[in-house]
Amino acid sequence: MKKLLSIVAVVALVALTASSAFAGGPLRAVGIEAGYVSPDLNTVESTNTWVAGVYADFGLPATNLYINPFVNYWNWSENANSVDTSFRDVALGANVKFTIPTAAVRFQPFIAAGGSVHLLNASVDGSGLSLDQSDTKFGFQGGAGFSVGVSQSMNVIGSGWYNMVEDANHWSLRGGLAWNI
Repeated sequence: MKKLLSIVAVVALVALTASSAFAGGPLRAVGIEAGYVSPDLNTVESTNTWVAGVYADFGLPATNLYINPFVNYWNWSENANSVDTSFRDVALGANVKFTIPTAAVRFQPFIAAGGSVHLLNASVDGSGLSLDQSDTKFGFQGGAGFSVGVSQSMNVIGSGWYNMVEDANHWSLRGGLAWNI
């Protein structure tokens, strides 16, 4: 129930903000991204895995500011001595993104920070042991990156992020595509 309420709260907040504050600045872009994540899990030895996500950019009335709602997913798993261990994180959140003005029209660096709800799940199965535990935690993230225009409607995106969550802090490097609306 706590997880469902958290999801509903984040979706409602993003929808409410999008419908009122963005009336003067509509949806500007949507994008997909994937990359490398290095989770620092307190319960398991640190390891590396992949991350994937989708996002949108809503322009604010102020120049160079965007609200950037997103959904990201990463999963780490291991099989050692006939015991399967896995940990996954689904993050729903939003960032405030500031694009740094440059003389180059096609190259646009940015910095961003925001909050998110993380739906965490850890499971262990094997050798007569079966454990499956889920938890919902709030987190904060900060990042920086750049956008390179490859056409009038499409950009290549590169970024680096650090996420602070109670039991699953992690940093990631990502690349992706964004389509201007």
